[in-house]
Amino acid sequence: MAALDPHSIATGWLAACSSTLTTGDVLGLTQLFIPDGWLRDLLLFTWDMRSLHGRDNISAYLDHRLSKAQIKDVRLDETQDYCPRTFPIPQDSSAVGVELVFTFECERGHGRGVARLVQDMDGTYRALTVLTQLDDLVGHEERSTLPWRDDVTHEPDRDMQKEFADYVSGIEADPHVLIVGGAQTGLQLAARFKQMGIPALVIERNARVGDTWRARYQNLTLQTARQQHTLLYQPYPANWPEFTPRDKMAQWLELYALSQDIVVWTSTPLSTRPVYDPSTRRWTVTLLRGGTTPVTLRPAHIVLATGTLGAPFVPTLPGASTFRGACMHSSLYPGGRALAGQRVVVVGAGQSGSDIAQDLALNRAGAVTLVQRSTTCVMLRDWVGRQVKGAFPEGVPMAASDLRFAALPLGLMRATAIATQDAAMRDHEELHAKLRKGGVSVDLGPEGQGVYPLVFERYSGMDKGCADHIASGAIQVKALVSVERLTETGVVYSDGTETAADCVILATGYTHMRDANAALFGADLLARTEPDWGLDDEGEIHGAYRACGVPGLWYASGDFSTARIYSKQLALQIKAIELGMMPSDGVREGWKEKQRRG
Repeated sequence: MAALDPHSIATGWLAACSSTLTTGDVLGLTQLFIPDGWLRDLLLFTWDMRSLHGRDNISAYLDHRLSKAQIKDVRLDETQDYCPRTFPIPQDSSAVGVELVFTFECERGHGRGVARLVQDMDGTYRALTVLTQLDDLVGHEERSTLPWRDDVTHEPDRDMQKEFADYVSGIEADPHVLIVGGAQTGLQLAARFKQMGIPALVIERNARVGDTWRARYQNLTLQTARQQHTLLYQPYPANWPEFTPRDKMAQWLELYALSQDIVVWTSTPLSTRPVYDPSTRRWTVTLLRGGTTPVTLRPAHIVLATGTLGAPFVPTLPGASTFRGACMHSSLYPGGRALAGQRVVVVGAGQSGSDIAQDLALNRAGAVTLVQRSTTCVMLRDWVGRQVKGAFPEGVPMAASDLRFAALPLGLMRATAIATQDAAMRDHEELHAKLRKGGVSVDLGPEGQGVYPLVFERYSGMDKGCADHIASGAIQVKALVSVERLTETGVVYSDGTETAADCVILATGYTHMRDANAALFGADLLARTEPDWGLDDEGEIHGAYRACGVPGLWYASGDFSTARIYSKQLALQIKAIELGMMPSDGVREGWKEKQRRG
């Protein structure tokens, strides 16, 4: 068999694709996909983020849109980080596909695409996935260096420090965008907006940037690939630890805000409920700057970067008033050292519950009981890490990794995980056997989709460290029961059994972020918005980084990589509204289509 030539395969497919794109040939373009291929479109054909599965859905989506996009100058990207390459096909370990990146011009600006090709039944290479995305608006391209910090003019008497001070004063007096929340999502949004000429002010209710991390319990680390958790424009030093302690992450966020010239007001909550004026297309917002000084601003847009979760959910437990020990939500967990020697019951076996149980075992609690109320998805850290590191490999520029990761529809990731779950189960046999021996009810997700898709559907999971302590007997498990009541000295379960306890930790999760935002904006206004978080019927993230139903109001949430990737899409939409290119009614096109279909 002749050696595979990715470049030749890529150029052949792209030549055919270019012809259909530039002539508006919808039928010809859909024939370049395999029958169950995917098109992911980010703001090119509509001002929305869409994933279409199958030739019929792709054809219906492109009908009357392809020709209007006026695509031209389609070119293969042959630069070092984007040149054609092979990739493994998960369902067939003996086969490989070909990946290519291409650029183009269009009616809206500069575009970029990614295609992953596989052999069809007849041996022809066709697209399994194609990403089309708007990359920049003409004349409003993203800057490559920090403004006001790159003096190449050598003008006499120029004072760059005064220019920057004037820039900060201008933002503080009249920001175009107000970002509520100064953790990793809000900061990355502000950094992106700055590079795209969108004046943005970040407000943070805590005293310092990074305090959302400092407030978490001791010994917390980010236990995922550091490349995935890299901040926009600012890679970690080469010697950065794989598992980042909470305080180090807090310091890094604080440094990030300084190095990226982000304008942040700390200790600054909303003072009154924001009000939107449709005639001026501006909000009226009153803040308490520094917690004391009222300031009224009139931004055109408000972005809620307040996190994916709402307030701690604390269930009402009968007998709690008579319990002699401490009973607290996991958000108030003081760390295992403070509970050394005590008998602790942890209610909830998701990520927080398992982390806390492990921390208690490591810090010599007298006894640890983990109450598992429902089956838990548990995967090997290294197994999940292979998936993440495959998408974000060391040594590859983050922009290239982000583009390739964005090119994979979340619906396809989920479907692939389900289709390959038998292989995943074989890799997890030993771990799951240990857990079941310890009494844990375990799976790879309700449908076998694994941890990563569940992050977008609902936060959950347990890592191997906790599993090892369960297997060793350091953590006892009460599986598939609920807490019926507390007594003076312990916990009674729904099966009638009882555990003596000095402390009960409620790792029972959080309310929906909509509940928290309702307190800020009012339930009536939020009732007009789409669901926030979770996946819609196309596999795109509900509500976040796209028009949500209310003019000038946006949600932004997710982990580091989510904000890093989608901050560009949100910035493009805000800039397009400012330029009169995108409707300002706050309702995305996909939602309008769904309402028309009933």
